[in-house]
Amino acid sequence: MKVKKIHIAIATAILSLIVIAGCSRSIDYNDGEPVMFSELPKEVQDTLIWWGEHTIVSVGDTVVVELDDVICFESDYTFLRSTFGPWITSKGLRRNSDGKEWKFSGNLNVPTPIVTIGETIYIPSGYNLVTCGGVDPDAVFYRQTLN
Repeated sequence: MKVKKIHIAIATAILSLIVIAGCSRSIDYNDGEPVMFSELPKEVQDTLIWWGEHTIVSVGDTVVVELDDVICFESDYTFLRSTFGPWITSKGLRRNSDGKEWKFSGNLNVPTPIVTIGETIYIPSGYNLVTCGGVDPDAVFYRQTLN
């Protein structure tokens, strides 16, 4: 009887690991097809330009307008941050329509804003591509599809 319980426990543990491994999704933000700013859809270009013109970062003002981490078109995603104390331990995206989550692999310094259109995401290749001065015309984004 003890042997049967041990086999059931081992089988349950193995099955749980398979299910957990199958549910984990990751995004390597340096991976994907490079897309120049000028090749992004027009609505995305216009939105990024608007944000660049209307982003205010100042210490003395009480009203601060900052660029969102995720800009959604025809989709609904939430930018996720897991923390332990003051440290960020992971970052990711959640598609709110079905609850699927993706974690960014590797370096946790994921450049933003991430642009989402349906299942396609565009991740900036670096920081400060969109600033209060506008948008770097040579900016490169990495296009990926989330399934």
